[in-house]
Amino acid sequence: MIREHLYHKQFGTDNHFRWRGGEVTRLEGIADSVFAITLTLLIVSSSQITGFNEVWLMVRDLPAFLASFALIMYIWLEHYIFFRRFGLIDGWSLFFNALFLFLVMILAYPLKLLTTFLWHLIIGVPTESLFALHETGMAITQFEQRQYMMYFYGAAIVGIFGILMLMHVNAWVKRNRLELDKMERLITVQSLTHHALSTAIGLISIAVLWLTKNPGISGVIYFLMPILHPLTSFVFIKKLNKIDQQ
Repeated sequence: MIREHLYHKQFGTDNHFRWRGGEVTRLEGIADSVFAITLTLLIVSSSQITGFNEVWLMVRDLPAFLASFALIMYIWLEHYIFFRRFGLIDGWSLFFNALFLFLVMILAYPLKLLTTFLWHLIIGVPTESLFALHETGMAITQFEQRQYMMYFYGAAIVGIFGILMLMHVNAWVKRNRLELDKMERLITVQSLTHHALSTAIGLISIAVLWLTKNPGISGVIYFLMPILHPLTSFVFIKKLNKIDQQ
């Protein structure tokens, strides 16, 4: 198992948080399997590779796959660190984890479509083939399909980071039982704030899409993440350093 090797190497630990998670639980084992399936869904194509043209198309679209892969691995890392830090296996953790893993699998499809669409726009490849209906009889335009693509992606982002936020809320409620010290409580609030911020940006994107009907504008909203997250981290790092000095 991936986690077993990482656990013995103390991957992702820091000097300010005691890890309460012990051996890899069955819950985490199931999570690893779901993440592996999700990555497989990102790789598998609907068409088989039968010649050089298919190989070329696969290589050309590698940046889109790498972007999807990076996001899935980031989500996995957040899930991994949570269970290592808190080691919570209670009713709420089981419930949130089940919803979380379901949404991770759902995210694979709109994420792959969105990253491929954006990459094709960047390199100047026509995107019409991504929204072809293949005689399904559906009366929906390509522009409407792009709207639904952003709705699906936004809902998955809100769900995943919203659940990560609730998992940290659950840990915060149990902070006394977990015996979190002052530094650990602030780190918990920091993680909770980051996930709440990602959830809020997803909700804003969905709201903008609903109001403007423009998927492009709603997509730009997500560029707030690389701006607001570092600013939030800077604020918490100053507070953590102050506690560390004390």
